[in-house]
Amino acid sequence: MRIQLLSKRYAQALFGLALENKILEEVKNDMLLIGTVLEENRNLRKVMANPVLDGYKKIRVLNKLFEGKIQKLSLKFLQLITRKGREQYITFICKAFIEIYKEYKNIVDVQFTTAYKIDENLRKTMLKKLKEFTEKHLEVSENIDEKIIGGFKLNFADYQYDASIKTQLKRLGKEFSKNLYVKEY
Repeated sequence: MRIQLLSKRYAQALFGLALENKILEEVKNDMLLIGTVLEENRNLRKVMANPVLDGYKKIRVLNKLFEGKIQKLSLKFLQLITRKGREQYITFICKAFIEIYKEYKNIVDVQFTTAYKIDENLRKTMLKKLKEFTEKHLEVSENIDEKIIGGFKLNFADYQYDASIKTQLKRLGKEFSKNLYVKEY
C-alpha cells in the first residue's frame, strides 16, 4: 500500500475518533508534538524503523516518551499502529492528520516572502485581500529573503504569486535577449 494512502486512512480514522470524543484540538496538538519529536530525534526514528525490535518494546518506548503528555486516545492510536507494524509511518500519519484538520477547519498555509520586514498596515492589507480571495482562515509564515531585492512572493495552496524585483529583472533580461528590434536601413 502506498505511504500517502496508508497514512491518510489512519489519520482519517483518528480524526473521526477525536471528533466523536470532542478532543480534536488536543489530538491535533498531540500529532504536532509526536511528529516534531520523531522528526527531530534520529535515534527514535531508527528504533521505530528497526524490524528486528519487537513491537512491544517499541510500545514501551512510546509509552515512556508520551504517557501523561498526550491524550489517551493518541497514545492508544500509537500503540495500535505499532502493533500493526506501521510504526515507521507515524510521521506521515501525523502530517496527514494535520492536513485533514486544516481542511476541516478551513485553514490554508500561506508563505509570505519579502526582501525586508514590512510595516503592519501593509501586512494587514495584503492578508485581508488574500483572505477575501481564498475565503479561508490563514496561517501565515513570513520569511525575509534579501535576494528578491524588493517586492514579495506569496505561496498558498497550489498558487504562487511572484511580484519580486528579482523576477521582474529576469523577465526584462529575457526580453532584451530576444532582440526583437531589427534595423532596417
